[in-house]
Amino acid sequence: MKSFVALIVLLAVMAGAVTAGAQSQSDIDEIDRKIDVLKDQSKGIASQRSAQLVELEAAQGRLRVARAAVAEAQAKVDAVTAEIADNEAQLDELNLRLDRLAIEVANTRLQIREARLTFQDRAAELYMQRASSIGSSVVVNVDDMASMSVAMRYSDDVFDSSERLLNTLEILERTEQNQQTAIEENQRTVEVLLAGLEIKRAALEDDKIALAAAAAIVDQEVREAGRILASIEAEIAEIEGEIAAFEAEQAKLQADLNRLTSTGGSNPGRLSWPINGSVSSGFGYRIHPISGVRKLHTGLDISGGSGTPIAAAGSGTVIWADWYGGYGKTVIIDHGGGLTTLYAHQSSLNVSAGSSVSAGSTIGYVGSTGYSTGPHLHFETREYGTPVNPMNYLNG
Repeated sequence: MKSFVALIVLLAVMAGAVTAGAQSQSDIDEIDRKIDVLKDQSKGIASQRSAQLVELEAAQGRLRVARAAVAEAQAKVDAVTAEIADNEAQLDELNLRLDRLAIEVANTRLQIREARLTFQDRAAELYMQRASSIGSSVVVNVDDMASMSVAMRYSDDVFDSSERLLNTLEILERTEQNQQTAIEENQRTVEVLLAGLEIKRAALEDDKIALAAAAAIVDQEVREAGRILASIEAEIAEIEGEIAAFEAEQAKLQADLNRLTSTGGSNPGRLSWPINGSVSSGFGYRIHPISGVRKLHTGLDISGGSGTPIAAAGSGTVIWADWYGGYGKTVIIDHGGGLTTLYAHQSSLNVSAGSSVSAGSTIGYVGSTGYSTGPHLHFETREYGTPVNPMNYLNG
């Protein structure tokens, strides 16, 4: 039998874990691991405690499903959050591009304005040059032909310069149009991104709600697992305390049985179950969780509600019907051939010492007297005062 030390330690840790609210993934993994350890140790404590183990395994299954739901919801939240962050980065880039385009448009418009003003100045200059040439043409003479030639070349330069200005102006105007088109396209992209962001933010809120709901389920399942673990802890404490109490009574009980048990008759060989119930702790040696000392549990602990009638496991004579230390209210029946049965923790007794009883007759009622943390029947079989496994005698 494995030591209970690890079990008690993990239950103490668990008691703190289940009150911590929403669990991190590492916390939940640790709880899951502890449940696996507890199941193995619980099987070693009492193989008959199948109902509790089934309940614990069911709680663990629900916890795993809840963990998967949390992981799925968290993945959705993370994915949408990443998309939103990516879209926001694109939006920042687009807004920066729009700012640059706005500056470029402003510069282009300034260049267009300067080009137009220059063109107007050149046009006025050309107009004045031509007017001057026409006004003096009637008085020009041969001596002035050289000056006229220079004037004509200057006039050609002015024309060429004006044509270049017109070309530049056209280029600037097309540039402005292209820049304005780019601004409008970027603005439309911004609007699409903003609309998408609104949808994604709404989806993110829904995913966060789903995540919170899944986390709440995990918390609930963790609390339920804690409840089951606490129940097993209480049962283990009861078993250990009961063993310690019974051990203190053993020398006296052995002497009393040697004194009270008759030596005649024959051992019946078979006995009936005193109550219908599951065995929460079997017969055998246990390692105490604190002292580490190997101790004997001298009988079976059989579950039963308070007041449940207790039947004599076989015919015989009542040799004890009274309080017996840690056993509480106890009945001991001598069946002959050195075989006795003991029924402890009764709430009330229905027989007295010296009475003859038949198998199945009511000798008392289930209770929690003596060293017991809850109603149940502690049932022992002894051969000449020495405890033996009741399962060797019980039917079925």
